[in-house]
Amino acid sequence: MDVDIAVVGRGMIGGAAGRHLAERGHTVALIGPGDEYSSHGDAGRITRIVGRTEIWTELAANSIERYADIAERSGIDFHVPCGFLAAYLDAAEWADRARAFGSDARVVDREWVRQGTGIDVANGLGLVYEGAPGGYIQPRRLVAAQSRLAEVAGASVVNADVASLRATSAGFEVGGSFGIIVARRVLLATGAFACDLTGIRLAVERRPRTVVMAEWDGFGDGRTVPSFVCDQPPDDRVEEIYWNPPIEYPDGVVRMKIGGNLKGFVPLQQAELVDWFHTDGNPVEAECLTNNLRTLLPDADFGPMSTKPCVITGTATGYPYIGWVDDGLAVARGGNGSSAKSSDELGRIAAGLFSEAGWDSPIDQSVFAPVPV
Repeated sequence: MDVDIAVVGRGMIGGAAGRHLAERGHTVALIGPGDEYSSHGDAGRITRIVGRTEIWTELAANSIERYADIAERSGIDFHVPCGFLAAYLDAAEWADRARAFGSDARVVDREWVRQGTGIDVANGLGLVYEGAPGGYIQPRRLVAAQSRLAEVAGASVVNADVASLRATSAGFEVGGSFGIIVARRVLLATGAFACDLTGIRLAVERRPRTVVMAEWDGFGDGRTVPSFVCDQPPDDRVEEIYWNPPIEYPDGVVRMKIGGNLKGFVPLQQAELVDWFHTDGNPVEAECLTNNLRTLLPDADFGPMSTKPCVITGTATGYPYIGWVDDGLAVARGGNGSSAKSSDELGRIAAGLFSEAGWDSPIDQSVFAPVPV
């Protein structure tokens, strides 16, 4: 196979980039397993316009605006607008930023939250609530929708790992169980598992995280639990927590997922990733998360709980790296735990690197500049 562009990595950002490239008329190979050791393998990821910075808010708003079109044209629904709540000292500023991008975000009080959602935030943090489109996306379904639309636009979708990447006089040879694909240019969108395919090292941290999955199908009395992020949670051995509301998983069990940022974590090396994903995570982190879940939802009658390992790819800038790292070779990686909701916009920006016009975003290109080691 001979293509203009090979997109290596078929997660949320890579899938979006592949779609946008194909719809712009490029011949594209979109390569990667649909679900393996990846954040998009989960059943839910938070989505909202409300963000901690103006840049994250703009990225989310632009991405969310296209959700309905992606779902309609692919025939795959993936967005559940069940609401979103943030508990931060500067919650009022979050609301102001979000409203500038079309959100209905508003500051609410503890009692309103307690009565309507069952969440009890007792530490004096500010509270901001966003209705639709706040809620969650189903990542597997979003990846499937992007892949389907990429194929409709003429892309070749290859459901396999890439084992090698070699520069040639004609561009690159991308190798794997599928054989060899020849591409004039390549976009690496491989997340935490970006290995030494190229020898180009970027300043990234592979941050181990543990999530707790609690079997629970909600209150059943009219209270609706929204997606949630909280700074300074009750058990403060974690710096921040997030959760998805109860979601039905592929095995038919409804679970609520909570995760966070454990203080004093030790970043993982590339060689440690697979071993980490074969563990049950960090038991201390799991205990913290369980305590926070029970404290913040005191009326919930949770069933059995289980734990899973996770990894976040962090960058030196706090924003994804989107840019050229060598002749014909670009990257789009480093979601910093915040990219799922914004993945279509991040993929669109990455696709713009390959156009004659070049950079295609009102956000300054330097924000996303890859930082080498």
